[in-house]
Amino acid sequence: MPTSPESTPSGPARHRPSRRTVILGAGAAAVLIAGGATAAAISSRRPAPTTPGKLVSPLLASERFTVAHHGSDLDWPEESGYAYRRSVEAGVDALEVSLARTSDGIWFGLHDATLDRTSGTKDFVAADHTWSEVLQHRITSAGTSDRAQPARPYVRFVDLLDAYGATHTFFVDPKVVDATHFDELLDLIGKHVPHPADTVIAKGYCTATAWGSFARKHGLETWGFYYGNEIEGQKNLLASTQETWSTVGLNYTATAAQWAMMQALGKTMIGHVLPSAEAARESLDRGATGLMIASLEKTLGGLPSPSPS
Repeated sequence: MPTSPESTPSGPARHRPSRRTVILGAGAAAVLIAGGATAAAISSRRPAPTTPGKLVSPLLASERFTVAHHGSDLDWPEESGYAYRRSVEAGVDALEVSLARTSDGIWFGLHDATLDRTSGTKDFVAADHTWSEVLQHRITSAGTSDRAQPARPYVRFVDLLDAYGATHTFFVDPKVVDATHFDELLDLIGKHVPHPADTVIAKGYCTATAWGSFARKHGLETWGFYYGNEIEGQKNLLASTQETWSTVGLNYTATAAQWAMMQALGKTMIGHVLPSAEAARESLDRGATGLMIASLEKTLGGLPSPSPS
């Protein structure tokens, strides 16, 4: 039985020797940690989501779709199993995850090279530590709107794939991981979902063309995000990068002229990172189809209903 996104082995690392061990090590039994539960227990207690989620093709064909940025990081401790579960319960269409990789080959949700911002450590570089060592720390609620809520464990990427890969698109960004590990990541994804192209969109900052090009070569859709002041200030930025990305994104605070520059590419656009319904509505008005949302609690209820398809 696969482990829950909220529980992982807390004993000594058991995934060192081979990629097969890393990939399949979620297998047999999970030792529960505080706040954790098995995948079956989560399924049995979880209310049905408002919407069932969307895989890649129906997502990109939608009139409008929603993505939980870091599992809605303004609402819940970012990139925790708890945050992703709550996002799915809220009815989001897709999930965004940035990935780090431990010294013993475990891919897990982390935006930064270190745990310092999310856990208050000092110079704790994820790539220099084992998964067992990472599990000694928790993701604080300091960046959320409810700082009194409990800190949460880090979550392995494979546990997220096992829980939601059959129903939800994942926007995947190996933000701080060297390109030499991209084959390993794709191999891992293929062990946990039947068809990676149905579940995964490769996401990256617009200049992360090594990841984007690798993903497109292997049949994945890609999403590159931009900032309005940069596409105006760096005249060659769009021209030199946009072919890597099958879909594009722009910050919601960009000007109308900057949004028009992106629209001229003729690609599906996603507004990011949206803290409110007002920001989401403004992105839709300026041509966005997708909404990369940082606070589902403050956004979903304030969106107009899409027209019937």
